Amino acid sequence: MSGQQKNNKAIDLIQPRHNYAAPLEVQQYGHLFMPTSLLTVAARLLGAGVEVHFTDENFERHTPQSNIIGLNLLGPPYIPEAIKIIQTLESEIGRGGIYLLGGQPISGLLPHQFSQLFGAHAKNGNVDSVLEELFSLSPGQIPEREDVSLIPAYELLGEKLKLYLEREGSIYLSDGCKFSCKFCSVANRTKADPITGSIHKGGEVYRDVSIFKKDLGYLVKKAKEFGLQKLSFYLSNLDLFQSPEKLLEAAYAIQEVSRAEQFPVFVRGLSCASSFLQAREKNQESIDEMIKAGLTHVGFGIDGWGDELWKSLRKGHNRENDCIEAIRSLKEDFGVTPEILMVFGHPGMDSKETFQNALLVTKEMVEKYGVIPRPHVAKAFIPGNDGWNDLKNAKAVNALLKNPELFQALDFTALPSSLTHPKEMIPLVMEHYLLMCTLRGNTTQPIIPLEQGMGENEIARIKALNEGKFDR
Repeated sequence: MSGQQKNNKAIDLIQPRHNYAAPLEVQQYGHLFMPTSLLTVAARLLGAGVEVHFTDENFERHTPQSNIIGLNLLGPPYIPEAIKIIQTLESEIGRGGIYLLGGQPISGLLPHQFSQLFGAHAKNGNVDSVLEELFSLSPGQIPEREDVSLIPAYELLGEKLKLYLEREGSIYLSDGCKFSCKFCSVANRTKADPITGSIHKGGEVYRDVSIFKKDLGYLVKKAKEFGLQKLSFYLSNLDLFQSPEKLLEAAYAIQEVSRAEQFPVFVRGLSCASSFLQAREKNQESIDEMIKAGLTHVGFGIDGWGDELWKSLRKGHNRENDCIEAIRSLKEDFGVTPEILMVFGHPGMDSKETFQNALLVTKEMVEKYGVIPRPHVAKAFIPGNDGWNDLKNAKAVNALLKNPELFQALDFTALPSSLTHPKEMIPLVMEHYLLMCTLRGNTTQPIIPLEQGMGENEIARIKALNEGKFDR
């Protein structure tokens, strides 16, 4: 702590160990996947003159170096993991510790929910004004995330960067979405205020392409130094072809880096079927050039089946014929492997008929076009989506706040539970989800959810069964 006494602008940034990883004492490595969102925070703080210490607990246990601790939550199941880390650190660094919580789930929590979960010494690290006050920074002193290079953060990793680059990792290109799907929890998307009903218009925001290119060039050079033969990335875009003009710029940037370094780069991402078809019609160059840039797979967000269901989910941009045509075209016209991201089992909206149709269509697409199935179970309420503040879910939300371990049941790969689905719906959801997981090429590993009222022995048994089941 002596270093912290000399510098009041220092922070320990921690990526918590994956919630399904074996304990460090049993297995050294957890889920090795580059935590780009946390590295972006690191780069922004470094740019503002803050001293940053970085730990990914999927590699090693964190050793406190500062009394300000930042924790990155990749989804609702990380909420109980963060609470455990805070409780452990409280005993190590005392009551003087300050805990910054960041990540998508944090943006969806109401202030009283945040305090109830994380305690009086926790702050919302997603809010720049909180960081400015904590580190005595002027407004605007922290660089915008679209305009900051991640290279200073990559340099914190040392040899650990090689372990990230040896496997597919994430790379930050854009975030945000113009659509307003009810089950989505992304902060900067189009959505309705749960109280006033007013519409918040979101949209996709791209990074400065010159900085993206510079960062990619750095990673390619490091990969060559490490003796690697290629790099593979999962692009951060929520809808790859939503902004085809910007995507085209990125495609050229990837090509230029790959060509200059004579080093192969491969990418994949998500897309709405409608966005892909519009790009094909109005800006096919964005598709062609992305393929030249190494695009190998596109996961289409199908999410159930049927126009009426999609309307009820505010996903009316999906159409049955469009979804099939997008899959066919991607495979046959462009030679790229389609994936079906199938979030289904929407409480109060899905029926036996829509379940059967979703399963049949996915099976047909697998057989006809070699589609990779990626089934997930819909959760009507997670922090940030429309259902979280809906009064009809208040009892379930309160159960989560009282017993944070249950946030694990909100994992989209988890089977339905009594917390997330009506009793009569659970068998239907479970049957069709598990059947879809048996289709050829499926990448989803079903997770067993924790249930209310479970004892310690049962919780331990389920955690052991889920061990190592990381989603793609």
